[in-house]
Amino acid sequence: FPNLFLVNWKIEGEDKPVVRMINPTPTEIEELLRFKLVGFNCRRYDNHILYARLMGYTNEQLYHLSQKIINSKKGENRDAFFGEAYNLSYTDVYDFAAKKQSLKKWEIELGIHHKELGIPWDKPVPEDRWTEVAEYCDADVLATEAVFHHHKGDFTAREILAELAGMTVNDTTNSLTTRIIFGKERHPKLVYTDLSKEFPGYEFVNGKNMYRGTDLGFGGYVYAEPGMYGNVALLDISSLHPHSIIAMNCFGEYTQHFKDILDARILIKHGDFESARKMLNGKLAPYLDDESKAKDLAQALKIAINSVYGLTAANFDNPFRDIRNVNNIVALRGALFMRTLQDEVQSRGFTVCHIKTDSIKVADATPEIIQFCMDFAKKYGYTFEHEATYDRMCLVNNAVYIAKYKDGKHAGEWTA
Repeated sequence: FPNLFLVNWKIEGEDKPVVRMINPTPTEIEELLRFKLVGFNCRRYDNHILYARLMGYTNEQLYHLSQKIINSKKGENRDAFFGEAYNLSYTDVYDFAAKKQSLKKWEIELGIHHKELGIPWDKPVPEDRWTEVAEYCDADVLATEAVFHHHKGDFTAREILAELAGMTVNDTTNSLTTRIIFGKERHPKLVYTDLSKEFPGYEFVNGKNMYRGTDLGFGGYVYAEPGMYGNVALLDISSLHPHSIIAMNCFGEYTQHFKDILDARILIKHGDFESARKMLNGKLAPYLDDESKAKDLAQALKIAINSVYGLTAANFDNPFRDIRNVNNIVALRGALFMRTLQDEVQSRGFTVCHIKTDSIKVADATPEIIQFCMDFAKKYGYTFEHEATYDRMCLVNNAVYIAKYKDGKHAGEWTA
């Protein structure tokens, strides 16, 4: 607030009280910074406020800095941040948590008590209400601790990624993944693929990905014929986007590092620790001595793999982003494949009732058409898994359906 600066914190542990620092001095902030600080979205807010006070900002100056940071999230005031401030924290729960949502949403989800303050943020606070504001802030500190404990598995994965990258648990998932794949190379030679050569008829026209009369968009391809169907085969491509990256050799000489991460995760899932130990020049071996560690490693690798696709399609500069890639070729290649497969299956007299990014549902499926899909996928570097066969299915729209399993461990059960 214009006249009030509060820093609330606590030592980890249920029996430890929340400490309230009201208008702390730079010296008091310096004392606080000796701790390993765990925050929520602190790399993009708290760290910079603390750093500014450390440098002697007044309450009013801190208030204006706070406004600049909040507005920077809307694309303004990129200069609101201090380069030295990002690493004041030990780690940022928001960044390492696999599920991204606000602290308020976590409070609701985890059943943590919280009330709204009801005081305007842009006005001075009467001194007789400072304690009330401090109590409000206590709730956020307790919530941050609860959310940190809730994400112990994600934090273990973050620790593993940090060790593999030779960086810290405060570095972002994107930074850690970049270091693991590219090392310290900041400008790797990326490979851009013209997909019209692999899929004749594809065109990028007027900002649209057009193929066989269909606008494929910039994400996954979706196709639906709502209705009632029987004997529906559900086939899923495992790791569609990562395999597109590998097929197109997007990262040039570094694509092999990415492939190693993908292959290692699959080997760990299948329990083949011996082969996984040899991946990434043996860096994974220390985590493969027991199964619980191996599970954490698989989660860490999954987080790294998932971040890569986002970085190839990001609108900010990063080593994975190819400036020629205006048509999002990673998602596009999968979409082109699925659209091609659709025509092939339909030309064989079968009904394709649903396609959703990396999965296809074929009605009245025979073993032959299932095998055809699997063989067709292999030609493009993909692998279909026969996820389920539905005895009956009602597809309501592009995304919603209810179905009854025909066989397997869920035979006779319904899924929605």
